[in-house]
Amino acid sequence: MNILSFIHNEVRKVWRSTVFWVILAAFAILPAMVGFFNSSGDNWETYFSGLLGSIASLLVVGFSFTSAWVFGREYTDNTIKDLLVKPISKWYSVLSKFIVITMWNVLLAIFSFLVLVGAGILLGVSDGSLPFILGIFSTFMTISLLITVVSTTSALLANVTKGYLAPIGLTFVIVIVSNVVMQLGIGPYFPWTIPVLLLTGTDIGFISISILVTTGIAGFVGTVAWWRFAEQK
Repeated sequence: MNILSFIHNEVRKVWRSTVFWVILAAFAILPAMVGFFNSSGDNWETYFSGLLGSIASLLVVGFSFTSAWVFGREYTDNTIKDLLVKPISKWYSVLSKFIVITMWNVLLAIFSFLVLVGAGILLGVSDGSLPFILGIFSTFMTISLLITVVSTTSALLANVTKGYLAPIGLTFVIVIVSNVVMQLGIGPYFPWTIPVLLLTGTDIGFISISILVTTGIAGFVGTVAWWRFAEQK
């Protein structure tokens, strides 16, 4: 089997699950609520500047869940044994899951941005241009990919704890800790707040980027190593 077969299989798992539609609904309702009830200003620049930080925080929670669910469901559905005993590439299995997680996250990011723009149009936000909105969208998608990078830690925890409940619990802890570190002024050194700071225009140094990348690599490599260890077990 080639990698495309693995990706196709993972896409079908996500598409046919109830979780996919629940998450999609959440990413429709929550950005709309943020847009309608927390917006400020009557032009697109002030509209986005006041809301993108909140949406980025939503992405941190959502992306952590998608990573945890894609790997954790194999344990809760008791299908992990089949994957480990079958003569298939474990590397392809892990890689295809991360590829599908990235695809899912990109879809959610695009969808939430469109919802945010739609809410702005309904609110009568004006004085903007298509190039400006596209520029914001480009930055937003870049940050979304960075959030996807750090969410690999949720995938690793899902494998270590053999389910997705622990990573979900950790996500809520991350949200609480993120608020604390932001108030203490050490947000640039906490992996999950770095993308949010970047999106809100805060200057981030090389150390912060290194922390973010290192966290993502550790989650990815740790997950691959765990699958190899589990195969041996």
